[in-house]
Amino acid sequence: MPYLLAAEADKIQDLIFRSSRLREVVGASQLLTRFCGSVKDTLAKDYKGQVVVNDGGSFRVIFDTRDQALAFGADLAELYRLALGGSLTVAEPVELNGNFHEANKAASDRLRWAKSHRQGVTAEGHMPYVAFCESCGVALAERRGRLSGKRASRRSQYLCETCQTKTAERNRKPRAILDELYKAYCTFPDIQPGEDPEWPEDADDVADFDLRKRNYVAYLVADGNGMGQIFGSCNQEQIATLSQDLSRVLRDSLATPAARVRQRLPDNPGMIPILPLILGGDDLFALIPAPYALDFARQFCLAWEEQMRNLVEKIGLTDIPRPTIAAAVVICKSTYPYALAHRRAEELMKEAKRQSKLLAAEKGGYLSAVNFEVILGNRLAGLEDRYDNRLIRPSLRPYWVAENGLSGAAQQRSSSTATPIQTEKELPEPAQQWSIDLKDLLKQRYELKDLPNKRLAELRRCFEKHPEVKDIQHRASELEGWTKRELDWMRKRLGATLQEKLETALKALGKSRTDGNGNHHWRKIRRGAKSWPLAHGMLDLLEAWDFAQELDKSPNYYEPQEEEA
Repeated sequence: MPYLLAAEADKIQDLIFRSSRLREVVGASQLLTRFCGSVKDTLAKDYKGQVVVNDGGSFRVIFDTRDQALAFGADLAELYRLALGGSLTVAEPVELNGNFHEANKAASDRLRWAKSHRQGVTAEGHMPYVAFCESCGVALAERRGRLSGKRASRRSQYLCETCQTKTAERNRKPRAILDELYKAYCTFPDIQPGEDPEWPEDADDVADFDLRKRNYVAYLVADGNGMGQIFGSCNQEQIATLSQDLSRVLRDSLATPAARVRQRLPDNPGMIPILPLILGGDDLFALIPAPYALDFARQFCLAWEEQMRNLVEKIGLTDIPRPTIAAAVVICKSTYPYALAHRRAEELMKEAKRQSKLLAAEKGGYLSAVNFEVILGNRLAGLEDRYDNRLIRPSLRPYWVAENGLSGAAQQRSSSTATPIQTEKELPEPAQQWSIDLKDLLKQRYELKDLPNKRLAELRRCFEKHPEVKDIQHRASELEGWTKRELDWMRKRLGATLQEKLETALKALGKSRTDGNGNHHWRKIRRGAKSWPLAHGMLDLLEAWDFAQELDKSPNYYEPQEEEA
């Protein structure tokens, strides 16, 4: 009787982020990828195992006997500890009686149980006459030496074995993540491949792409929606192909906007404008240039949707919902700790994922969503948005990603999925009640590019002093009073052309068709059982003003022009 064994690495992000430098983070991600890839031809072959999944720290392996499975699991956990300095949970093997779908579900259940009942965790020893690693600050130092890299400190430091391994892996060739991403990146026009591409060393290198030279960078986090359902619908052959190709889908989708950024930002022509920190399966964490950060995330989501649709059609999955993805962008100074940026991005991404899932559950619609935030200075993120669990910021975030730019033939090919592919003009009515297309926000950034900075500041103050609706029966009159009191005086100081453009933007970023009448631009939004009476996208646009440029427009297009009298 064959047996199926499930195993999964524990707290992968904590392990990868247990370093102070980005090059060590990249090295840890590459080390994890190489370890997973090597299992098939080494340890699994020794125990005559058939590898089904071996990516992103997750494993599914079939063995002829239970004893082979148990011995493999013990050796796998030990090798993982030695190679990466982390822990890996191995579940009890389950019998595979011909139905892979049921066996895989049982193996996943046993893996969850094993993780929740894990024992034997030990802490690093503390002694008065030993040194801790100056890079991770957690493990005991093994030696004193210098870290590699052009931005590394020239003085010697105490270093642990794991941080030295991560650094060596970052410099090792071939590089598991960077080389494959570079191949995809070089397939685009105007990208000249080189023998030794120059990747960013840390956030300061990417900050050089900030058009206003204020040292801002952006961190992009993304995760596929409903991947458990997709994997749960696969047979043995389908799950193996899906697992192998997921990283390629993520890599190719990331290369698409990266190549477009390279075409728009001519500075530093030898430097690749992005740095992947985590890239595996359907999980992404990447450092990207700030000026095009929002459109970068939008283009990434569109590319991922198309790549995933092609993949599920290739393996014959026709009875699943259309694949979508949730993404979040955190824009901050290059000196802002990457771990804090990632933590905040994960929180924002969960909100985007929740919105996509609610739409799918309640209305049967399938759309990707993007959330974002700009962190000014070194403040803690997210504190200004909520007070006593109440939303006090009139925001439309997260935003939908609803334009595919596909031909009619491509839409017909996708007709077998649960919902036909949406285009920019086909945002479904239920989705309009919750938010708007991110492309609409980017479009209004371009349309309002000629607004003077002083007027932009006044407009921001208007929306920061949003009205309080105390009586829902008098909502329209109160909002109209705010419009006359706060907004009209500022609009009268603009020329006729800018007045018209501002009015168009207020309508596009505000009231939906279902909000009824009223001489104001505020709208109601609903997220599941919760609703907020006041929301508008203008404050979102003003917050991300310098980072909301479209990738199909040159930076010169955004230079403001004086309005004709």
